[in-house]
Amino acid sequence: MYMEQFSLKIIIVIASGISLIMGFYMLLIHRNSAKVKGPVFWAAGNLMIGVGFLFRLISPENGFWATAAPMLLITTGLYVYLAGIWQFKEKRIIRWIVIGLPALDIFQSLLFFYLFPLNRVRVGLHLLVLIFYSVISIYEMLQLDDSKQYLRHIFRLNAISFTAFLVLLLAGVGIILDRPGYTPAQINNIWIIAFGVAGGIMTALTFGFLSAVNMQLYTELEGQLKSKTKFFAIIAHDLRGPVGTIMNFLNLLNTEKNLKEEEKLMFMENMEVLSQSTFHLLQNLLEWANTSQNLAHFEDELIELNQLVSSNINFFKSLTQMKSIHLEYHNGEAAYISGNAKMIETVIRNLVSNAIKFTPRDGTISITTRNNKNGVRLVVEDTGIGIESKRLTRIFELANSRSSQGTEGETGSGLGLALCKDFVRKNKGTIRVESKLNAGTKVIIDFPSPV
Repeated sequence: MYMEQFSLKIIIVIASGISLIMGFYMLLIHRNSAKVKGPVFWAAGNLMIGVGFLFRLISPENGFWATAAPMLLITTGLYVYLAGIWQFKEKRIIRWIVIGLPALDIFQSLLFFYLFPLNRVRVGLHLLVLIFYSVISIYEMLQLDDSKQYLRHIFRLNAISFTAFLVLLLAGVGIILDRPGYTPAQINNIWIIAFGVAGGIMTALTFGFLSAVNMQLYTELEGQLKSKTKFFAIIAHDLRGPVGTIMNFLNLLNTEKNLKEEEKLMFMENMEVLSQSTFHLLQNLLEWANTSQNLAHFEDELIELNQLVSSNINFFKSLTQMKSIHLEYHNGEAAYISGNAKMIETVIRNLVSNAIKFTPRDGTISITTRNNKNGVRLVVEDTGIGIESKRLTRIFELANSRSSQGTEGETGSGLGLALCKDFVRKNKGTIRVESKLNAGTKVIIDFPSPV
């Protein structure tokens, strides 16, 4: 009997130690890779499971803290683990499941331990809560969106581990139903041994999720490197064009002495447009560099959006006049948002610049700001050439951007919209594009009300 108890304690200590080590390791991953979602929940879940095992060592061994409490802590840890899976998959955490079911389990455990001492009912209901957890986890492991298909094999292995855990739980139900002569102490000991095996399964799961985190980090790094390579290729191409043209114009002005005043004026106007385009490109380059190096941390400030729009659209008057584009600005009552004014200015400049670039002569660009029940909406709409539907879904991705010419040969890098999405997101807003080919484009940005 003594050896059995000693062996049981060894199993408990080993299972607890593994869970605690995995929990602290997950915390380390979260600290060093804050962009990856999920590890903080997995860390909390593992730590709760590890502490739950240790509660089994509390005396007396048939008391609430040594029998029911370990099960409750382990179950709560597993549901916290489930929250980490949802966060890793960038899905909404269903709180009534993550919080409600463990709370219900705690309630029934207290009820059937103290008020109505029915050990078999208490353990049976506890198993049902865990079976529900296992079924959800298996489902989540088998459901992956297109952006995470590279994790398919790892998640299938995790699904096998969850299935093994489910089989173990069903076996526990079978023992309770088939062995009515078992004492509460025997049932609890069988249950702890089962959790020792489950601890090994959870260790395999943790290693699986660690592999998933590493693979996600590798995939993101590979994507960033590809984006940067494409970025520098775009910049090199788009800087060479306007700078080369300006050099040719200057060469003509210096060497051709018989140029008419009208021709000189035309060259000067063209150089102004090209220099503005190049300056705009360099501004985006600087903003992108600041963001990519995490230099764009900022404190929120109260911004009156109408004033910000008004001051920025003045920069584009000469460009709209050259193309005979009618620029309309419809501003209602004061529209306040919370964010970084410099970032919002960059977004406005990019959207207006794009609208001018892709709107033909005698077209119209309309800018509207208005308050609504959720915050403030900014709309930039043009009567330009529009965008193909197949490009709309990935128009904000730098990896999908391409250098394209405007209605009068204006150059562009494709960097602007990627920057817009990033800056809008950093200011807690959303951005979307509605467009039809040859029927114009509408960009809609929604900012929340300032806190």
